[in-house]
This record gives sequence, structure tokens and C-alpha cells, in this order.
Amino acid sequence: MSNTMHFTHLVFQGPHKAPAKIEFGLGLNLIYGPSNTGKSSILDAIDFMFGRDSALKELPEHDGYEEILLGIEFSKDGSFTFVRSISGGSFTCYNGTHFEPPEDQEGRVLRPKNPTKKNGSIREFILERLDLAGKELKKNQKNEKVSLTLRNLAPLLMISERDIQREASPFISEQYISATTEKSRLRFLLTGVDDRKLIPEEKEREVISRRARLQLLSEFIEESEEKISSLGDEDDLREEMQSQITRLEESLASERQVLSSTEANYREALIERNQQRSVLTEAQDRLSEISEMLARFALLDHQYTIDLTRLENIREAGTLFYALPSENCPMCGAKPESHDPTKDCGVGTEAIVAAAEGEQAKVRSIQSELKDVVETLLREQSDVELGLPETKQALERASSRLSAISPLVSEQRSRFSEYLDEKSEVERNIELFENLDRLHQKQREIEQESRTETTKDDVSTPLPTKPLFDLSKRVASFLDAWGLAEKPIVYFDKDTSDFVINGKHRSSNGKGHRAITHAAATLALLKLTEDRRLPHPGFVVLDSPLLAYEKPEDDADDLSETDVNLRFLQSLATWTSTQTIILENRKSVPSEFSEGEGITRFTKSTTLGRYGFFPVEEFQ
Repeated sequence: MSNTMHFTHLVFQGPHKAPAKIEFGLGLNLIYGPSNTGKSSILDAIDFMFGRDSALKELPEHDGYEEILLGIEFSKDGSFTFVRSISGGSFTCYNGTHFEPPEDQEGRVLRPKNPTKKNGSIREFILERLDLAGKELKKNQKNEKVSLTLRNLAPLLMISERDIQREASPFISEQYISATTEKSRLRFLLTGVDDRKLIPEEKEREVISRRARLQLLSEFIEESEEKISSLGDEDDLREEMQSQITRLEESLASERQVLSSTEANYREALIERNQQRSVLTEAQDRLSEISEMLARFALLDHQYTIDLTRLENIREAGTLFYALPSENCPMCGAKPESHDPTKDCGVGTEAIVAAAEGEQAKVRSIQSELKDVVETLLREQSDVELGLPETKQALERASSRLSAISPLVSEQRSRFSEYLDEKSEVERNIELFENLDRLHQKQREIEQESRTETTKDDVSTPLPTKPLFDLSKRVASFLDAWGLAEKPIVYFDKDTSDFVINGKHRSSNGKGHRAITHAAATLALLKLTEDRRLPHPGFVVLDSPLLAYEKPEDDADDLSETDVNLRFLQSLATWTSTQTIILENRKSVPSEFSEGEGITRFTKSTTLGRYGFFPVEEFQ
């Protein structure tokens, strides 16, 4: 193997946070523990520090951290520490190994992609020290080329849990637009010869347009796959979501029925409460009216009494005037001899008395009627007052019933709304799968148009047979050493760009077997380049290669009763010339490798060992 590199440490740094750090060495580096302890965050951070454009996966554990440090040691050029903001952007490179940015160095700025006159790029910086700078890979049948970069090397070096169990080839993805470049990449690693000498042919507008569309579709597909991957296990996620929709619809129907019944009871209690409140209000209003009328009638009765007294005085006065002896007329003052009894001298006292008596009779009659009305009002007032306690009790009962039902209605409405929101969220997630299906269908349609071009490309630049034969022998050697298959017959099928093991295509196995055979292919490529001193960065990072111990797809995929895990780790522990970083689940690691040099265990316990990658006080 030519110049190589390996990682020395990874650190998350923040001004008010305890640093999250881990150290690496040559040979086997095993990091294991339960889920959600930060193992995948280590791979994500290494990939991010390897010049990736896309941001880190958003995690609450990242809060408070502002930069990441990654240490790299080159076999012939010493060690360096790269610092990058957790939000992305350019890198700062320092000489030497540092767990925090050194104050005695200014550091050099390195851009993630292309360099400028002022600043270099991390791609050139690393590739130059690996003797990989300036290498070019064939892009299409027109012999257009792309540069070898850290990013198009990364899929062969850092294998996520999602990718390691996929049915696709370990070396060639399912994306048509990148298949030619990926085959050229594999050919370069197998032979050490790149495609700089190829002379591009004249471009055709239609081909360029088709490939531009495929490139755009590929980006959309990758974005959709990342979104789907963030949702969980991709193998059965869609089916689980469909089942979840069915369960949610059943729950919604049940909740709707319960809510409808409860709301009916609520409306009934509300109507009853309002009716009782209306009855009480009407009774109280009537009592107020009666009180006001009685007060007015009392004033009126008092006035009638005064009128009767006044009329009685008039009657008595008239009677007295009439009865008084006098020489002169009491009305006109005429003397007896001058008084003419046949003539009316004004109003006679008899008439006044009679009028007063008549008015008295009328007032007494009205006063009697008023008394009857008052007595009627008093009886009504008594009846209303007697009914008030019962009305108030009925209102209290209705109000209590309404108060008891109201929280149930609110709770059931909230639960119903939560089911609706959850159903909408699942439907949106299902739409991601449907959209991905549409994108794949469109991609297949465009690829079908390019099938002739693809055939020509495969014929003109085939993968080399002898290196693939040697690669297959190393895959077989690993599988034999691990006890997965005894002296297996392995060959590389150029049609599928994948291995056939004992007559069975690798992709036809369960996801557990696909994971460990993917690991065998990746490690075999590293071993071949080392044995033949061919270009290769000299490290691999594998996430969950022993998946068959943790999440087997079926009984045939289950390795839990075998010692494959032990033999797998034993073989890597003796390989100290390169760096292998293995991220594993707790069930996958045998007791012989539970601790020791190069082994880090995350316990997810606040009292036993190391909780996880991020410090426990910050994690919580």
C-alpha cells in the first residue's frame, strides 16, 4: 500500500460544555453499546469532517457545541488536527495532535471543495499526502472525466448501518448516473491506474440533457432516501406505516364514536343548565318586577288614602256649611231678606257634599281593586320565592354535570386531534415513499432511453478480471476465517457488480448476511491494496457489520448461536497495519472483546462505565 492515513481522535468542543471525545489507533478500534449512545454520531462526524457539504444530523446532544476536531496521522507526513464549525463551512488545519485549538498556531484555512488563490482545500491537502491528488475517473461513454475526491472515495471507506445492509453492490450504487464513475473508481483501486489519459469525445446535446436530468433525479432520490432513513429501519418501515395508518383509522373511528357520545351528553347538559339558568333568571326578574310594582302600588294606595281624607274633609265642611245658622247666605253673603232661594248663588253645599261622597266611593272602589291586585302579586311573589330553592338546586345539578363532562370532552377532543395529527404525519411520511417510487420510475424511464449508451460504456471500459479474481479470493478468505462459510467459492459477477457466494448472489441473503458480506468486500479491497501496495487511504469505518446478532431478518439470517462475531473481531485484532473502526451493538460483541485496548464500551448507565459518546451530564 502507498501512503496511508488513520484517525487519532475526534472531539466535540463547546465553551460551556464538557468535551465529547474519543481516541483511535492503528488496528482494530471497537466501539459498542446500546442504541442512542452516540455510536452513529461518531461516523456522522467523521464523514462530516471528511469534506462533506451536508450538515450533521440534527441531535439535541449537539446543543452547546460549536466546533469539531478530527486528528489525522499520515504514514509519511506526520499528524494534523482539523477544526470545523459544527454548522459547516471551511476547516482550520493545525500541525500536530490537539484536543482543542492551539493558541500558539495560527492554522491554515482549507475549503471543503475547490481551492482559491488565498486558501487551499481539504481535498487537495489529504489527497496529496496519500499520493491520490490529480487522479481522474471516467464519467460517461464520451470519456468525460471527474476528479477523484474525498467524497467519491468515502462510500468505500465509511459504511453506515443503512448502507451496509442494502441489497446493492458494496462498490457500485444503484444510481445509473454515477455507475460509470464508480466502476472507474473500483478499477483504479484494483489496478492503481486512473483515467487521465482518456480523450473526451464530442458532446451530444441530447445525452447531456438526459444525464443532467438523471443527475437532478439522483439528487432528489438521495434527498428522499436520507429523509426516509431518518425515520427508521427502511426494510419494513413502509409496511409498518401502512399498518399504522390502518390502526390510526380504527382508533379515530373509535375515538370519534366516544367523542360524539360525550359531546351529545355535553350538549344535553349545557341545554339543561341554560334552561335552568333561564328559569332562575326569569324568576328573579319577576320578583324584581313584583317588588317594584308593590312599592309603586303602596305609594298609589297611600295617595288614595290621602284623597279619601281630603274628600272626607270636603264632605264634612259642606255639611257644616249647610248646617250653620247665619243671617247672611254662607255662599254668596246675601242677607235673608235679599236672598232668593229660587236662584242658585253658585254651587250648593248639597251638591259639593254629594260630589265628594261620589268621588269617595269611586276612590274606594279603585283602592279595593288595587288591594286585590296587590294580594295577587303577593301570592305570586310567595309562589316564586318558594320555587327558587328548587330552581337553584336544579341549576347546581346541571352545572355540576356540565363541569364533570367538560374535562372529558376536552381530553377526548385533544386525543382525537393527536390521532389526526399523527395520521397526517404518517401520511406525509408515506408520501415520501410514493414520491421516491415516482422518482425511481422516472429514473428507470430515462435510463431505458440510455440503455444502448450504457452497454457501449460497459463494453469499452470493463472491470479487470484478474484483480477481481484476487479480490474474490480475499473475500472468500475472510468468510472462511470468520466461520460464515467453510472454504466458500466466491466470484465477482460483472453484470450485477456484486459477489456470488457458493452459487448464491450476495444480495439474495437476509440483511444480517448482507451486512457481514459487505464488510468482507470492503475489508478485502483494503487488504488487496495493502498487499499490492496500491493507492488506498488505509482505513475503513463499519457501522453494524454484525447486524445478524442484533436484528436478523429471519431464522436463516440469525447468527446468534455461532462464533462468527468472535472470529470476525479476532481476525481484525491481528491486522495492525491499517485502521478499522467498528461500531457495534451490545448483543453483537462477545465477552472476549468486552474490554481491552482499542475497545470503548458505552453503557447507557449513569453509574456504570461511560454512558455514551457525549458526556452524561450534557446528554441528559
